[in-house]
Order: sequence, then structure tokens, then C-alpha cells
Amino acid sequence: MTRIPTWPITALLSLCLALGMVGCGRAAPSGESSTHTDEDHHEGKDHEGEQHGEDHEEEERGGAIHLADATQRALGMTVMPAELKPLEQTLEVTGQIAQDTDRLAHVNVPEAGILKEWLVTIGQQVEAQTPVAVVLSNPSDTPLQVLAPRSGLVLGLHTTVGTSVDPLTSLMTIADLSQVWATFDVYEQDVALVQVGQRLEARSVAYPDQVFPGKIVFVSPQVDQHTRTIKLRAQVENPDYALRLGMFVTGTLYIPTADEALVVPHEAIQRLNDERVVFVQTGPETFEARDVQIGNETGRQVEIREGLKPGEQVVAAGSFHLKAELLKGTLEEGHAH
Repeated sequence: MTRIPTWPITALLSLCLALGMVGCGRAAPSGESSTHTDEDHHEGKDHEGEQHGEDHEEEERGGAIHLADATQRALGMTVMPAELKPLEQTLEVTGQIAQDTDRLAHVNVPEAGILKEWLVTIGQQVEAQTPVAVVLSNPSDTPLQVLAPRSGLVLGLHTTVGTSVDPLTSLMTIADLSQVWATFDVYEQDVALVQVGQRLEARSVAYPDQVFPGKIVFVSPQVDQHTRTIKLRAQVENPDYALRLGMFVTGTLYIPTADEALVVPHEAIQRLNDERVVFVQTGPETFEARDVQIGNETGRQVEIREGLKPGEQVVAAGSFHLKAELLKGTLEEGHAH
């Protein structure tokens, strides 16, 4: 049997092993470099994404919202200035329009005669110096027109056609109801909050969307022993004669506090991403969302401590429409990305 020498095989295996080790030693740095490059690349992308998100959020909050003037009117949007003034507490009261008024005019004839014709009826609204009746003058039977001495509502006709009348006869009564008296009840514990001259807003269930401004003119010195309430008397504006004598009404009394603050209406404040924002008008048809820090709140006002300056115009009624527009734009941009 011929023996094959073993040293060439051993040498060959040693050579392959050495080459393999050299190859592995070179591959490791390359692999590590590739790994670090991928990680750095991903970290860079994440950092850029975060930065882009922050910039995008700032751009959204500070971006202009465009809304046509006609759309603003259709949505019932109102704009009011941020004002420096005392905060106002509110007190809700119930009451009634008085059955009487001191704004009365009695209509008399200029001379004696016979009442020929009425030109108006009870409950009719008349303007000053318009004809309300016709009288045949004695003794010539000349027709004379009787004129209304003031504008108002005809409350009563006090004689009949064919009756003799003279300058002392009251033909009718006209009441000017453009201002009416209202009486409200205030509980005993709230009396210290009420003063003559404080402003008031009256409302009626008959006209839920209408506000009738007024002011307190009298506070009774007497407490009702049965209800433990005190009567307030207010003068209420009624330009359209909507409020009727004897009608039930509710009232909101506005009670100023000693602290002056920058305030906006309660309805101007909206929540956006857990932040309080207002919408500032920057042009006739442009608005921007502004982050604000709020302080004390009363029934209808909110104190603004940061984010607004006195005189800046903010959206009050309808501000939620702008919030919806802003969120709509955010969603659309999110889908685009």
C-alpha cells in the first residue's frame, strides 16, 4: 500500500483557516459601519419628523382662517373687543312688567263739539301728530281732526260717537310703551349685591332670542314676610312694544366687582388640544387662533391674563364655527401626509 503524505493537506487547511479568519475580521467593521449608518439614518428621520410635526403644529395654530363676510353673517358670528373693565357677577331674578305706566297722554278736543268718528281702535299703535278722531265743531258743524299728542299705544276710548265733547273731556288714553316698568323679586340674602343704577337684561319666553336692556331705579326697603324677598323696580327698554303690560319676565342683574381685568365674553373661549384659545380677527375675512391664559370667570365674562391685548377683536358668538374650520384643515392636511 502506498502512503500519501499528510503535510500538504495540513498546510492547505491551515491556509484556508487563516484566510477565513482574515475575511471575518474584515467583514465585522463593515457590518458595524452599516448598522450604525442605518441607525443614524432612522434617528435622523425621526428627529426630522418630530421637528416637522412641531413646526406644522405651530403653523396650524398661527395660520390664517379665511371666512367670507356673507358666511360670517349667515352663521351669526359677532366680533367684540377685548376690554379692560371690572369683572361682573350676575344674579338671575324673576318678575313682571307693571300693569301701569307713567308715560300716558290724555287726548282732548281743541273746542266743544260732537264726536263724529274714531280713526283708531284700542290696541293700535299711533305716531305723534297723526289724526285719531273727527269732531263736528259747535255751532258751525265744521269737521275738526283731533291729533295724537305723542306716539304710543291706544289704551282706551272713553266716549262714544255722537256724544258731546269739550276741551275738558278725555277722548282716549295713549301710552308710550317704548319704556316700561318691571318689578323683580330678590331673595333676602342677595340684597347686599343690588344697587340703584345697576344694569339689567330682561327676557320673555314669548321672545326667547330678544334681550331688553334696562337699569334698576328703585330697591324696596321692605322684606316680604311670606316670601322673604325684596322688590326691585327697573326701567326696561321696549322699542318695538313687544313687552306687554303684566307680562312675566326674567332678568339678569350685572354686578360689578372691584377688580379691573382684560375680559372677553364666555362664548369667545374654545378648547383646542387641551388649550384655551380665542379667535382674533386680523382682517375683514381672516382670523387666527390665539392661545390664552384665563383667570377668573363670572356668569358671562372670562378674564384673560396672557395672549391678548386690549382692543383686539375676538369672535364671540359663532367662535365654534372657526374651531371647526381649523380642525377640518388639520384633518385634511393629515390625510395629505
